[in-house]
Amino acid sequence: MPSEKTENTKEKKAFEKPAEKKKERVKAVKEKPVKKEKKNRDREVTIILSAILAALTIAGLVLFFIMPDPYADIPVQEEVSDIPEPEPSVPEPDTEPIPIPVQPTISYPAPAYDFIEENVWVEVPGLEQEYTIAWVSDVHMITDLTAGDVSEDSLETVRNRYETLSVTPDGVHGRELWPMIVDYLNYNDFDAVIFGGDLIDYCSTSNMEALETGFNRLKYPDDRILYLRADHDYGTWYSDGSTGFDDYKCADLHIALDGDDNTGKYIDFGDLIIAGVNRSTNKPGEDQIQVLTELYGRGVPVIAATHVPYFSQVDPSLEELSMLVRNRIYYWNPGGELYGIDDETRKILDLVYADDSPCQIVLAGHLHAAWEGEIRPGLRQHIFSPAFSGVIGVVHVVPEGETP
Repeated sequence: MPSEKTENTKEKKAFEKPAEKKKERVKAVKEKPVKKEKKNRDREVTIILSAILAALTIAGLVLFFIMPDPYADIPVQEEVSDIPEPEPSVPEPDTEPIPIPVQPTISYPAPAYDFIEENVWVEVPGLEQEYTIAWVSDVHMITDLTAGDVSEDSLETVRNRYETLSVTPDGVHGRELWPMIVDYLNYNDFDAVIFGGDLIDYCSTSNMEALETGFNRLKYPDDRILYLRADHDYGTWYSDGSTGFDDYKCADLHIALDGDDNTGKYIDFGDLIIAGVNRSTNKPGEDQIQVLTELYGRGVPVIAATHVPYFSQVDPSLEELSMLVRNRIYYWNPGGELYGIDDETRKILDLVYADDSPCQIVLAGHLHAAWEGEIRPGLRQHIFSPAFSGVIGVVHVVPEGETP
């Protein structure tokens, strides 16, 4: 049986334990409000500081945008350095440079025919360079040896002209000579080429096709080729209604060749003009008169080019030669039956014969014989030999005093 002491001890401990726990709960209750209150104060301080910091930030931004820049009116000075900037270095290529291909030089073969050159020298005061101009006229090429555009009734006449007119003294006919004329022109280097008329003996599809084949082989640009037509270039005498070939088809073929514009029959070098007359076997027409008047009025030296020559005021030998070769006056002249001068033609001749004319020389064909002489004091005319005789004209236009 437990003793009284032991029981008292147990009761004491039992009493003391609840009391101790109560003391601890009281302590906890007292400490808890203190910690909570401190935590609330810290949170309030943090909120206040954050609000102050945000207010300061907003105020700084406002001041930044609304306050003027104190340095805005102060000019900015460029920095000057005495030390030169280093030049950029170019890296050495890793490979050899690619060579630029050289365009091959076109080589033109020498003509198979040995042409005779009929040289003419023209001195022009004030000219600073030389021009070399080729002249080809009176080939009278014939290619129709059977009926076609040429009528049956005319075929005998055409064949006779093929054997007696359109042939060189050594037997080369015009249709074989024309390609070799083109070879000659391409083999040489001329500043311009003048075709002075009667390249074909009459107009036909066959003749024009042969002519065009040669034209297409010429190396010269269009503005350095001057084709002055004459009566044979346009003539359709050997065609009739049965062939279906007429003047209209002939005109279309010439237009297709090079445009054949009466108002464009000249070559302008800038310091020298070649002024040509188209269809010179007929009246010139107002369109040509206007163009020629403008060309002669430019104040630039002019070379006159025409198929039909002009009369001479001072040299009777032209008339003598014409009667010998053609048995008639075969050039423009006052009162002439064939080439009488009317008001239209006189307007062109006045440009040439005037004392103050810029014309340096007149170049012509048509006569089928060469002649040179003065047509007025101080003005020469050169009439070229026909190309069907194997002759090509070469005109050397040089500064004054440089004729060899």
